[in-house]
Amino acid sequence: MRVHKPQPVETFENLRSRVDRFFRFPTAPKPDTRTLALGLLPGDELSVAVEYPGANVTAFVNFLSDALPQGDVYLFGGILRDLALLGRRGFSSDIDLVVEGDWRHCVGYLESLGARQNKFGGYRFEIAGWPIDVWNAQETWAIKQGFVSYMGIASLTETTILNWDAVLMNWRTRRFIHRRNYLEELRGRVLDIVLAQNPNPLGMVTRVFRHLCAKDARQVSPRAANFLAKATETYSFQMIRNDEVRSYGDSLIDPDVYRLFEHFKDVEGMDVGHRFSVASEALRRELGLV
Repeated sequence: MRVHKPQPVETFENLRSRVDRFFRFPTAPKPDTRTLALGLLPGDELSVAVEYPGANVTAFVNFLSDALPQGDVYLFGGILRDLALLGRRGFSSDIDLVVEGDWRHCVGYLESLGARQNKFGGYRFEIAGWPIDVWNAQETWAIKQGFVSYMGIASLTETTILNWDAVLMNWRTRRFIHRRNYLEELRGRVLDIVLAQNPNPLGMVTRVFRHLCAKDARQVSPRAANFLAKATETYSFQMIRNDEVRSYGDSLIDPDVYRLFEHFKDVEGMDVGHRFSVASEALRRELGLV
């Protein structure tokens, strides 16, 4: 995987422009054998009321949005994060869409395109080489499990693993919904944990470490530091490395970063800032840098 240098946007207007440019000419990522290939039902089984929008991501999202006059479709999470932080060349992952509105009608349409439901209730399929996940806003995992109460679409910004993912864009209005100080934290590359609960604890740990290394994080919040330190008690570096390769196909997590949080875990009786300084100094000595 090529690591792209961060070029964070200054404003949401800048991010809106990046989104528009991306969807004007979306270039599919390399095939991912883990994703579901798009398949249509035979013509005689496909209702004539369903209009297939063609092998184009933009046309599909436009059609889905138009097909929900009583609801809205939102871009969510990773695509907005990577476009905001890295630009078009930095995004080559899944496109997450969240639907607020007539979910039953939406499910019928998605199933007609060959989409299949995953174990968390979302639907996955592929268009023009892009893996796409579509979710019901009120039935995402954290909300169904009761960790976050659904008070409207903005509630989803409380369900992400990382603060960098806590952003949505209404496809119809191009309006952004995000956590407070979202752009400031992104520009400063301040990594924080939003929701610590997750159905895949090892995968969450892997993701946080990977983002810390791959996205050129400059600061971590006390909550993130304590989370990563605790993770080193449960998972060895090799366990995390194995999970990273299995999930992403490569490895970007720096073992020295893992060791930093091992040292942080062992420092007690100080505030977080002092613990981090002591842990950093211990790692520097271990690496022979002092």
